[in-house]
Amino acid sequence: MKRAIFGILLMILASCVQDSEKEKPEIKPRETEAFTKEFAIETAILPLETPAKKYASKWAAYIVLNEEVKQLKNTSVNYLIDNSSALAQLMETLQATLPDSLDSKPVKSRLRVLTTKAKILEQKSHLQIINPEEVKEIGIEIPMDFNNLNIQLNELFIESIEDFEAELDRLVEENRLRQQQQKDSLETATQN
Repeated sequence: MKRAIFGILLMILASCVQDSEKEKPEIKPRETEAFTKEFAIETAILPLETPAKKYASKWAAYIVLNEEVKQLKNTSVNYLIDNSSALAQLMETLQATLPDSLDSKPVKSRLRVLTTKAKILEQKSHLQIINPEEVKEIGIEIPMDFNNLNIQLNELFIESIEDFEAELDRLVEENRLRQQQQKDSLETATQN
């Protein structure tokens, strides 16, 4: 008899425990405000100058990355996590498809930095316990590094000081010759 009563009490207790577990709402980490709240990345995208834009407009991976970085203006940690693998793949493609006309050590360095940041973002996004602040921090750094890439692309087409001075000297000399010719033609006209 005692065993029957003990068994019944044990079953009642077990069902109460199961009921209390069902009543607890299960909060998934990625549904918390730290993951879902949108934040603004204040980095303005530096535009490419005309000569750099001419070459970059033919570079498909660059165009796609430019659009991705624009989309990061208002983003969330969940968006960064969901797109981390695609960003890492895009950065690898960007590095692999660098046109010969833009191939330089500074540009390659900026591409390596972007690829590294994207891979770190991907790694941090696939941990069992994701730290949203770390993901957010890397997400903020990517547009800044993209701007650094744009600076390097623009600098490829800036003439050196020596080239600029030589061009200026040539223009001054042409102007002097033109003025001399005008002066000579005026003197000839007045003598006749």
